[in-house]
Amino acid sequence: MVGLLATMQKEEVLLGLHQSWAHSVQKNAWEIDRRAFEQLMEDHESELRRIQADAYQVAGMYALFHCVVFTAISESTLLTCQLSWCPVSLCAAVYLATLLAIADNLKMKSDLRMEITQTKLLMSALIDCLDRLEEQGATLDLNNTHPHCILPESSSVCFPFLMPSQDLLTFLSLTFFSLVVCGFSVHVLCEHCIPCRG
Repeated sequence: MVGLLATMQKEEVLLGLHQSWAHSVQKNAWEIDRRAFEQLMEDHESELRRIQADAYQVAGMYALFHCVVFTAISESTLLTCQLSWCPVSLCAAVYLATLLAIADNLKMKSDLRMEITQTKLLMSALIDCLDRLEEQGATLDLNNTHPHCILPESSSVCFPFLMPSQDLLTFLSLTFFSLVVCGFSVHVLCEHCIPCRG
């Protein structure tokens, strides 16, 4: 009996919505906005996956370059420690370029995550309005019912000590890897050098 009454009340609300032109139009507009927000979320998620794939590709190329440099130095007996500036300079140049590329990638990822958060909040506010419209039907005051939410502000200034721990770990890993390759390269060059061995 209770279920039957609830069903009848819901049917009355829906009938009231169909009879009220303003409420029906508003419901359609909110439904269109909700679908647009869902599509926007899908686009943001695919863009985030693309940005992460780009970061992995940059990191892979960085590691490959360092491996090539170290392999070339370790297999050549003609290079001596007098030329140690060469691999160190190459590694430093690639390190700086990679650092800039990764920093740009992390900034894009952070901005996109902020947009995803804002879109989720807007979509939640819109769904809340749609729920209220379905509950109250034509009795809902459309003049005072609008999707609204407080959006978090994105920080335009980024300091290294305010970075998320995962991003800081990425930078530290790049630095450590570059220092290890440079150190081993200089060590191998010194092993090839007769004055250093003597």
